Amino acid sequence: MATDSALVIVFTATSGVLVVGANKEATATGCRLFREKQVQKEYLAVVQGHLPFNPADSVDTAGVPAKACTFSKLGLLIQDMEEMERLRNQQRGSRAHQKMPGYPRGARHGPNLFTMEQARLLRESQGDSRGEVRGTSNGAGTRELTPAELAFTKMTWHDLTKEEKDAYTEKAKADKQRFLKELSEFLSQEKVRLARKRNYESLDREDSEEPVAYIFDAPIIEPHRSTGVFRMLVGTEADAAAKQSTTICFVLGHAMYEGEPVTKVLLRPLNGRRHQLRLHMAHHGFPIAGDVTYGSQEDEAPRMMLHAWRIWLRGRPADQKKYGDLYFESPDPFELMVPSERRVCTITYRKHKEAEAIKAAEANEKS
Repeated sequence: MATDSALVIVFTATSGVLVVGANKEATATGCRLFREKQVQKEYLAVVQGHLPFNPADSVDTAGVPAKACTFSKLGLLIQDMEEMERLRNQQRGSRAHQKMPGYPRGARHGPNLFTMEQARLLRESQGDSRGEVRGTSNGAGTRELTPAELAFTKMTWHDLTKEEKDAYTEKAKADKQRFLKELSEFLSQEKVRLARKRNYESLDREDSEEPVAYIFDAPIIEPHRSTGVFRMLVGTEADAAAKQSTTICFVLGHAMYEGEPVTKVLLRPLNGRRHQLRLHMAHHGFPIAGDVTYGSQEDEAPRMMLHAWRIWLRGRPADQKKYGDLYFESPDPFELMVPSERRVCTITYRKHKEAEAIKAAEANEKS
């Protein structure tokens, strides 16, 4: 447990972090920071098997090489993934995306589809059924509209019956699903293009010994509650129900536990999908020890070896002045079992404090 003047942080024995406000104002501040995604979290886990330190030496359960990112490019990766998540949530691409040839045609609402059908009939009556310029086809391809069609072209949306409006609404819903599917495919392609451009896994210097992270980004499908299924599923980029999920994983050390090889890892989720860390580790072939849902039913570990470790609520300057830094860290509960062979922290709190210290020092020099 970590305490502050107005916030209490409780790190639970699994993956939970309980943030309790001592008063309404502090609680509202905490809620706002979570809502604005100004919270960074890290977890510790012990997984079954010896996961290599270097992702280049590992493949997943399907034999596919692991995705990777060097520590120095981690900030760039997080920035890119958070931007992709934001675009998916707002259901549209950036302005630059919308100018690209492959960007999907936007979804139409019922009144738009109604107006488009009217325009199509008028084009057909003017010899412009395929988009030719009026008056240049010498009447070729024209047809006379029926009285009903002519009357239809003069109607407004408010003239339609409820049944007619409902029909256009259903068409609009189908068009929205078409757009979302095409947008998901477009953003998935953008994600691949960005990865090639950024070259996340490359070292700036060949002799560098900086840590390299595993990047687990299998989409996750949550079964409908009506099915009564508790287990999350790994989907594909093409699955409309699959939610994009990204987990950063650094190997911290190896050991033997009860005669079996185990690995201690640092996990940083960039999304908040249910069971994300557990599912991603199991999907890569290294389930968390004690996880009988995604690992072995015969696992005899005394508990699920997943623990909330660090959290930073990055408040505004006014929040920091009132509540402090809001950075909290719990002891490593697995240190005796699997000693850490290296120290890694993906939370930018330290960089933030270093930048503040430099700025303060420069201000003092000027004064």
